[in-house]
Amino acid sequence: MPASLVPSDLHARIVAALTVARRDARLRQVDLAKRLGWQQAYVSRYETGERQLSVDEYVAVALAIGVDPVALLGELLSQNCS
Repeated sequence: MPASLVPSDLHARIVAALTVARRDARLRQVDLAKRLGWQQAYVSRYETGERQLSVDEYVAVALAIGVDPVALLGELLSQNCS
């Protein structure tokens, strides 16, 4: 892994991208939480960095928002390599 790609930095960028995608989809945290069967506070905690998403949670969130999780991750990784 390149030194410039610190895992916490990547996670922060993933969460930021998911948050932007949620807002672009005009979903409130409570709307997304309902789609996922989670509490709204759980969405808030990962968006503020208080809690990290696991890989399966990342995939679930992306799909619930309507975003391709593979494409989003690929985009974020390619931004780091350029």
